[in-house]
Amino acid sequence: MNIIANNIHRLGKEKDGVAALEFALILPLLITLYFGLIELVRAIDTGRKTTLYARTIADLSGRATNGNPSTADMDAIINAAGPIMRPYPTINLQIAIHSMGVEKISGALFGGVCSSYPLNARPVLTINGNSGLPNTPATFQYDGARYVLAEVTVAYVPIIGSKLYQMIFGSRGLVFNRQISWAQRLDKGEVVMPGGSKCPTY
Repeated sequence: MNIIANNIHRLGKEKDGVAALEFALILPLLITLYFGLIELVRAIDTGRKTTLYARTIADLSGRATNGNPSTADMDAIINAAGPIMRPYPTINLQIAIHSMGVEKISGALFGGVCSSYPLNARPVLTINGNSGLPNTPATFQYDGARYVLAEVTVAYVPIIGSKLYQMIFGSRGLVFNRQISWAQRLDKGEVVMPGGSKCPTY
């Protein structure tokens, strides 16, 4: 009994390996938290930049050359806004820009797509509030309103833990979708996307 008591007493005094054991147990958690915070900051920054990018292309499209931009003009707008997304790649961006119109028909307001870039990105006259289109913003709820809607989608690509992200967010991972409405700023007329037509009037 004395031998066992002595061993227990001696074990209680042995503290040399305790710190190493505690460090070994907590190190994986610290590493996980560190890289998790890095990914969280990157994800938040990507979402913020996606919003700024969508706003910029909506703003530039809303005052496009004479209201009748060519495909080259729209490509230039998209390329000019590209640096906003740095250092994140723009190759995964899905972009659609629509010229939107609002008309009063039989006393009710209807808003929808008049033309799109790329051509037919959304069917012409798709009504707001349907097929993923947002409702007509309060600012443009009047007869004859014209505005631009920019839609930007980007899949977030994590540096590490892509499998974990897919487990949390599904097979597509974390995807940012932005729909930004912006006023058309032309002296007269309206913006018509390449290959499209003006909004119908009733």
